[in-house]
Amino acid sequence: MIDKVLIVTGPTACGKSDFAIKLAKKFDGEIISADSQQIYKDMDIGTNKIKESEMDEIKHYGLDIKYPNEEYSVQEFKDMARNLISEINSKNKIPIVAGGTGFYIDSILFDMNYGTNKKDENLRDKLTKDFQMYGNEYMYEKFCEIDPIEAKKYHPNETQRIIRAFETYKLTGKKPSELRKGLKNLNKNIKPILFFINYKDRSKLYEKINLRVDQMINDGLENEFDKVVKNYKLSSFSKSLQAIGYKEFFPYKENEISYDELRSEIKKNTRRYAKRQITWMKKYLKYDFSHLIYRDDNMDEKNLENMEKIVKETYDLQ
Repeated sequence: MIDKVLIVTGPTACGKSDFAIKLAKKFDGEIISADSQQIYKDMDIGTNKIKESEMDEIKHYGLDIKYPNEEYSVQEFKDMARNLISEINSKNKIPIVAGGTGFYIDSILFDMNYGTNKKDENLRDKLTKDFQMYGNEYMYEKFCEIDPIEAKKYHPNETQRIIRAFETYKLTGKKPSELRKGLKNLNKNIKPILFFINYKDRSKLYEKINLRVDQMINDGLENEFDKVVKNYKLSSFSKSLQAIGYKEFFPYKENEISYDELRSEIKKNTRRYAKRQITWMKKYLKYDFSHLIYRDDNMDEKNLENMEKIVKETYDLQ
């Protein structure tokens, strides 16, 4: 059986959740979050996690499924999401995947081999200590020697991603780039429709990002950071706190940057992340199931009508 699945993706602050909820209301859908940070409990403000009052009684999956001191892999998301897609289809509902984590979207669209879910805590501890001892730049260079293709996708400061890549290489004997070779093989078990939400005028997106960061800080982001660090005994090496909006607090707490610089850093890093997301997602547009939706000219109502028309025609719905 071929499963239906709508995918609503795009850069941070583009309005994915709003479109996903409206589509879910229209087509009796349920939403699967594809956001690698919204999986964590007690991290609501910095991840801009949707509130229950905003869900409009639509069932949401993939939120608050891990504690901030726990690990979660792309393979785990893939297994969860694919099972949910089949389960939701079996109820004659339409699953709607909403989020901007590229690896998560890829794991649904393509038959990729993500290696192993195995974890070796001793190896993880050793790699973490190596980073602390030798520094990020040195360890990044070592990773470049092992897998230069994969290393191009990482920033030297993305410690946990690089540690996981080292770990995958050690446990499987294969380079992470080799394990991703299935990217061109589409998942034959689904009939997807992908909506890529974006702005023609990048400055409009950046303005929304800046306003969102200001709102997060006003809503108590620093207090949330303090509580998570204290309650879960986390550090700057903790994967959950390497997210934008949290990692910037570590130098601030050490008096290395001012409060104004903290705010500016979060905004700058979020804008850069949005730019990387757009670059990543443009590759989807070569597929017939993908549709680019621009929000620039207050066209949301027209956009939604167009999206609904595409869904009806693709799935032969009334």
